[in-house]
Amino acid sequence: MKKVLGLAAAGLLTVGLANAGTLTVANSDIVLYGGVSASYDWQDTDHAPAAPDKYNDKFRVSSFAIGLTKKADVNSPIGFNAAFASFAVPTVVASPDFVNNNDLIVYGKTSDFKPWLAYVTIAPIEGLSVDAGLLWSKYGEAPLTILNRHYNRGALFVLFKPVLYAGARASYDLGIAEFYAGYNQGGGLFQQGISDAWEAGVSFNLKDFIGYGGKVALHTYDESQGRNFYTLCTHVDFGILESGIQVSYMTKDDAIDTDPNKDDNMWGIAFNINFDLLDAQIANVTFPIRIEYVDLDLQEDDKVWTFTITPTWKPTGNTFARVEFAYTSADANLFVDVDDNTADDVRTSVAFEAGFLF
Repeated sequence: MKKVLGLAAAGLLTVGLANAGTLTVANSDIVLYGGVSASYDWQDTDHAPAAPDKYNDKFRVSSFAIGLTKKADVNSPIGFNAAFASFAVPTVVASPDFVNNNDLIVYGKTSDFKPWLAYVTIAPIEGLSVDAGLLWSKYGEAPLTILNRHYNRGALFVLFKPVLYAGARASYDLGIAEFYAGYNQGGGLFQQGISDAWEAGVSFNLKDFIGYGGKVALHTYDESQGRNFYTLCTHVDFGILESGIQVSYMTKDDAIDTDPNKDDNMWGIAFNINFDLLDAQIANVTFPIRIEYVDLDLQEDDKVWTFTITPTWKPTGNTFARVEFAYTSADANLFVDVDDNTADDVRTSVAFEAGFLF
């Protein structure tokens, strides 16, 4: 699963370059890439209020994506990356059906097969690139299940990530650090009414500065008359063991801070650990674990805890099969029982997914 992990920042591009063939079109080398996965998931509760067709279990085509990309560089300064996809967005706090039935993503339903990543890149000089089009957030988990270590997206994905949006982003790589800044017009998760937003960030490796340590990234995302996100991500790779931490903080602008009984901010932290027996050449198995804590509202003492473990078998470099157990505990009866419709503060889900990347 190690190869799949690197896809979050650039979609399916990384695995596409590793596994796909190259097409020569109009004297340009274009890479064809994609992936497909099928899954079965079970839940005892769903986010309240649950959808009218609430369910305990369901089979899904959890991901289907196909794309083309051509890298931009100083010799060929204009490139692109575009992927059509249809996919499910299971999370630790809600089913994919809840996400789509409530139109939580402004751009549309994830079950619709259409472009979910599409941008043109201009790279006029070494180290500098500008992407314009439909972009993904630079931090956190990716939208598609096959791009993540876990089947269910975490609570920090739901609460501290706009996910995708139409806009432009400039990036500059100094070698020892990479900077980016961008402007977009929303379209992502919980971005109803957002037409202006700014983002910026920096990433670097502590080892380049102090001789030891791992990767560190700082990100900020500011919606006009909306939410403001501040995120710190770290990652350390010890071979058989990988670990990462994400800390996110969110504040609300006055335009949406309309309830005096609730705080205008929240924060969360995620601990990610992966026991990689494949990297250690012991077995083709990895054991990713994610533990999260989110403080939704200090005044109301609303807190969310999540635990997810996903044993994964990778028989080849571009295939996987995994099972997952996810447990979420939340205050204030965040969930509803899918059988008798009673309120609940605990959600348990179990899933199986198998996938192929090309």
